[in-house]
Amino acid sequence: MSDSPRPKRTRSAPLQTTGPEGEAWALKTQLELEQLISGEGPVDLAELKTVVGKMQVVIADYLESGKNLNITLQPIEILSAIDAALEEAQGRPSPWPDGADARTFFVHGLYDEIIQQPSNIFETRLFPDGSQRYIPISPALWKACLHRLRESITHAKLR
Repeated sequence: MSDSPRPKRTRSAPLQTTGPEGEAWALKTQLELEQLISGEGPVDLAELKTVVGKMQVVIADYLESGKNLNITLQPIEILSAIDAALEEAQGRPSPWPDGADARTFFVHGLYDEIIQQPSNIFETRLFPDGSQRYIPISPALWKACLHRLRESITHAKLR
């Protein structure tokens, strides 16, 4: 037998996931499944759109709660919370400082609300053993979501 490493083989597997509108897409190989689980897989654009939509609702609900406190955040403050969440998603500690005034505390609360969302958003996947499981959204999808969310706020601000 040769000591040279064997090339990694991929095996076809009937893996599918169902998106929010009921459409199904398949993972074609075991390698794709491993990439999905590790967060290195490609980002599905339909899924990205759905998660960004959920995040917009979360942010809008949070901002609505500020009305009782007479706090209306400016786009730059919302973007700073998203930027801090991006830092967190990339494995760096958040640069967001705790603050003593109500406004800073409120922006920090928005940041906290944002970074909690990946643990609240799941994908349904059919695994090679035939079981259907919920898995958290991938880190790649989460980062892409934060970038798209930031982009949508920046473009809205420019209009």
